[in-house]
Amino acid sequence: MKVSRVWRRGSKDMTAMPPPRHRGAAKKPMWIIVLLSIVIVSLIGAYVYPPRRYSACYFFASSVCTPFKDWLPAVTLREPTDEEIASAVVIRDLLSMPMPVSKNPKIAFMFLTPDSLPFERLWEKFLQDQEGRYSIYIHASREKPVHNSSLFLNREIRSEKVVWGRVSMVDAEKRLLANALQDIDNQFFVLLSDSCIPLHTFDHIYNYLMRANVSFVDSYLDPGVHGTGRYFIEMFPEIERRDFRKGHQWFAVTRRHAILIMADTLYYRKFKLYCKPAVGRNCIADEHYLPTLFNIVDPGGISNWSVTHVDWSEGKWHPRSYRAADITYALLKNLTSFNENVHIASDDAKTVTSTPCILDGTKRPCFLFARKFYPDTLNNLLELFSSDTSA
Repeated sequence: MKVSRVWRRGSKDMTAMPPPRHRGAAKKPMWIIVLLSIVIVSLIGAYVYPPRRYSACYFFASSVCTPFKDWLPAVTLREPTDEEIASAVVIRDLLSMPMPVSKNPKIAFMFLTPDSLPFERLWEKFLQDQEGRYSIYIHASREKPVHNSSLFLNREIRSEKVVWGRVSMVDAEKRLLANALQDIDNQFFVLLSDSCIPLHTFDHIYNYLMRANVSFVDSYLDPGVHGTGRYFIEMFPEIERRDFRKGHQWFAVTRRHAILIMADTLYYRKFKLYCKPAVGRNCIADEHYLPTLFNIVDPGGISNWSVTHVDWSEGKWHPRSYRAADITYALLKNLTSFNENVHIASDDAKTVTSTPCILDGTKRPCFLFARKFYPDTLNNLLELFSSDTSA
């Protein structure tokens, strides 16, 4: 069948008029138009009435939402809850009120251990002739320790079972802090493990901490599966994905920040409920709670590095461990020489970030302590550790 062709007059191009469409064919594009209209209206609504910091994006893949985050306006419409208001008031006043001044400021050494402390003799040498400048607290979660030094006798606090990766680890840290805070002279609070050793003399560590105007809490953004990949949407709105941080467990905090940790219930409850080992996504509470808490409430009050050296360069679930054959003067000297803090992210690129350790505007060595040392290193460490060397 021939199709009649009609030519437009006055046109240089000769274009054939298309044949008339059937009624059914004309209806098909309407579905596309309707769908496009719904999408456009939804986008306009999200633009005009955005949820608090793009929370709706958590319902979709992050790769889908990322392009929109740069142009969606940061408008907060959600009213804070009573608990959020109360928490903000308490934290604000804690950060602003003057702390009691001690005439005899001490460092509280808080040991988190399953049972005995294999390096008591090393710590005894470290603490020699320093009575009145330190306190010792031991949280033994499995068995009552057998002590090799009189300095550690009767230093145990009431302890509970601790399970790796669970919030019970944070509970143990808070239990240690609560006991140490009872002594008004304790001004700095250092969390240590049974495998930790000192890297400097007591005087060096004492002056380093007491002159600092920050707490030493490791806190950094890890965009990978073991960083923000552990975030749970149930933590929203109090904790947003962009505020979620990671860091080493081993901290050294001021008295003000120790009280703040004890006072927090809002953020702690979120971690207690939702940060736990799970299939395909292990949220390790002690690696995220304090880094996230301080990133939200007082990011300028922390150093963003830990004064305890831990070597994660092997990329395993546990850090590098040192045996007797590893203990040399060169090793200890090397551990005390780092003046930059290195983080290796868990993203596909294994992104490495290195930031200088700066105190009072001066680049300083980062580490005062180190782990993870096996008990068989004790004798070699005792031989190398000298009370008249900074190493």
